[in-house]
Amino acid sequence: MQQQQSRRGFRRFLQTPAGKALWIAITILVVFGSFVYVEALVGIPAFLLFGLAVPIWSGLKAPRYLALSGLVVLLIVAPVANAAIAQEILQPLPPATSGTALPDGNGGAVLQNAIVSPYVGGTATNFTWTVTIYPKYLPASNATVLWLDLFVSSCPGATGNTSPACSSPYPFWAFNDSSVKGITGETNATFHFVIGSAGIWEWQMSLAFRNNTSGDTSFIPLVGDATYNGLEGPVVGSFWTVFGALILAIYVDVFLYLGAPFYFVLLIYMIFKTRERRRQEAARRASGPPPSDAAASGPSGPPASTSPGTTSLPPGSAAAAGAAAAAAAEGACPNCGAVVYANEKTCWKCGSPLTATPKDAPLPSAPKG
Repeated sequence: MQQQQSRRGFRRFLQTPAGKALWIAITILVVFGSFVYVEALVGIPAFLLFGLAVPIWSGLKAPRYLALSGLVVLLIVAPVANAAIAQEILQPLPPATSGTALPDGNGGAVLQNAIVSPYVGGTATNFTWTVTIYPKYLPASNATVLWLDLFVSSCPGATGNTSPACSSPYPFWAFNDSSVKGITGETNATFHFVIGSAGIWEWQMSLAFRNNTSGDTSFIPLVGDATYNGLEGPVVGSFWTVFGALILAIYVDVFLYLGAPFYFVLLIYMIFKTRERRRQEAARRASGPPPSDAAASGPSGPPASTSPGTTSLPPGSAAAAGAAAAAAAEGACPNCGAVVYANEKTCWKCGSPLTATPKDAPLPSAPKG
């Protein structure tokens, strides 16, 4: 009993303005946390549970309220998520290395401790890329280092002017260090470059070597992200530079991954609610209008007269009152056959205008046979 009272109290609280505001705030926090820190797709069931299921359970069943509260959640989650993502992007990545197994390495990484410094700077910053080369880990036992390339671009993982990951054209720079040719021991390589444009940049390195046995030239890249094999950085600009660069894409993701499923389920809910309301309305109309005062007066009224050869119903009975009311007021829509009454101007079901019901039109409530 106490548990049921607690549930009722919680439901009543959620229907108050303070309860609505608190629950929307909780929904924002849950959806934001699942979308940013767990997995974007996890935000879908979280949003459906906190944005639809719980409000409907508590009695907040109006589709307009559910739609507006969901829109509020989406509009707030997007910039909050964008701020968290922008802050993560401003954090430097750990040093990168090349692969340690064939075909990129042989017992160790050829390229190690590759970084860009500083990670965040301005348009006039001279950024420095450094990497350590270990020729002893080259895949071929008889191989020669030829050169080292650095690629800087706005396209993740790009090593040329065209990339399937980005539409051309996009900013792209390539730098070559041939001073490393023929090295046999551990060697540090360095690049310097002033990007001069604000934004979130990407980079990649590639070491070229020749297999002296076969004469083939091969390339060893750094291990980047799993999608494009690119390395993020440097960031040219401030927090607001990153925030502004990402906000449109974050809004698209939030409305696509969270909003679309939410409003699809809400649409299904509205369809079922509309069908239920129509069924209830049809049942109410089919039951006939309320009995008149004379019919409801019961035995105290005058006895109903009956024609010879007909079976009379007990005066004042529910059956007699219903039959009299139906015979006097019921009719059939000439268009769809729905039950209509004498005082209605249009059909409640199909909307057709109603005229006087033809005398030979059968009443929907009349007995058949």
